[in-house]
Amino acid sequence: MTPQLFIVACLLLPVLGALGTLATRGNPLPVLAGAIGSLAASLALVVATAEGSVFALHVGNWPAPYGVVFVADGFAALMLAVCSLVLVASVIFSIKTLSPRYRRRHLFALLSTLGLGANGAFLTGDLFNLYVWFEVLLLSSFAIMAMVPGGRAHQATWRYVVINLVASLLFLVAAGLIYGKTGTLNFADLHRLFRATPHSFLIESSTALLFGAFAIKAALIPLAFWLPKAYPVLPPALSALFAALLTKIGLYALFRVFGMVLVVNGTFPHREILFWLAIVTMTGGVLGAVAQNDMRRILSFHIISQVGYMALALALFTPLALAGGIFYLVHHIVVKGNLFLVTGLVEQHRGSSRLDEISGIVRTSPLVALLFAVPALSLAGLPPLSGFFAKFSLLMASLSLQDGIAAVAIALVGLLTIYSMLKIWAAAFWGEPFGEYCPTKGVPLATSAALGLITIVLGLASGPVFALAKHAAAGLLDPQAYLEAVLGSGNPDIP
Repeated sequence: MTPQLFIVACLLLPVLGALGTLATRGNPLPVLAGAIGSLAASLALVVATAEGSVFALHVGNWPAPYGVVFVADGFAALMLAVCSLVLVASVIFSIKTLSPRYRRRHLFALLSTLGLGANGAFLTGDLFNLYVWFEVLLLSSFAIMAMVPGGRAHQATWRYVVINLVASLLFLVAAGLIYGKTGTLNFADLHRLFRATPHSFLIESSTALLFGAFAIKAALIPLAFWLPKAYPVLPPALSALFAALLTKIGLYALFRVFGMVLVVNGTFPHREILFWLAIVTMTGGVLGAVAQNDMRRILSFHIISQVGYMALALALFTPLALAGGIFYLVHHIVVKGNLFLVTGLVEQHRGSSRLDEISGIVRTSPLVALLFAVPALSLAGLPPLSGFFAKFSLLMASLSLQDGIAAVAIALVGLLTIYSMLKIWAAAFWGEPFGEYCPTKGVPLATSAALGLITIVLGLASGPVFALAKHAAAGLLDPQAYLEAVLGSGNPDIP
């Protein structure tokens, strides 16, 4: 198969999975098969793009920038693979842990369309279709959020819907203004135009709207207040998927648009603002986590804090920082998704995730304790796990720039992250067990164990994975191969 066929597979298989589930009245196996097929196709794209190759699929054979184009480069392929992996894990965990009411409400078909929206966002080659794929993903997430019963869940759903609709409006207005100024929304064509023409006031103001939209979707403070209210109300099988996908797609859009498309003379609009937002997000998120008394809420605030690390990588904007940021994305998607799944195991075992209601899990279920310890230590950044290499690369990038503020923030937030993980361990896993508990076994346990093993492999094999991240970062800084794949090497505007 050619790489273009793998691109088609990543877009077609989720659709077939959703249709198969609807045709079989909620049977989740077609969705699971589609997710596994998408994972296989995305891994094939990782291999195909490993050395910096870029592959474009022009829909209807219309040449860019006039037609719809899907592009697979190293960055897109890595994101496709790791998000497909967590989708597979979430579907398996959902099959075994969620009540039948979710199946009756077509949950699994919505999970498939959620994956479709994510895959389309990673592969699209123009700004308008990025908006379209965002909406596919968001509409699916709205419907999933609305399934959760209870008044608190309904309030969180409304908050989640409204803030994301505001972000979508900002996105659409910004895209319209940029098209009105440039006559194109194709990423490669926009990069070519911006490289040749200094930013005007209209472009700067339009990109400010775009920056705001992506900052909301990525959950940068002060635009992150919706996240710790929304994610904890979801069942762990679903919050794992939301935590892995939604904010990371916002970060992907920031990296792609501001790190490749809008770059002029080695910088991009609002870079200084992004730097300070990243520092505030790192710090505010971890302080919020330290103050919580529930595993779900602690992990939700940690999503915000870790988003700050990845945004800081883009703000530093050096080859090492971008490679570290991309590696951080890969690491965090796996680790954070698994931590929410382990929270589900804790709730199955002890009936609660509140730290004042559980204790002694290391004695009643040592395996669950081990499954928590691996991703928790990785999130905290302890060697030789993947989180250490992600944070160390960002620390080295900040020191190479002699940026003391970034270096101190990375170190201090890392220490507070360790403290918050120890807080969970001391309260929930250590101590004497009390109350009733149920044994944990079966497929959910094996699913979390598989993600834990992948976390260990990411740390022990960090060299090859980081090499893929370096190629992906190089493709953002020097998108020559991207331009040639999209616009054609014979285009006179390509040097």
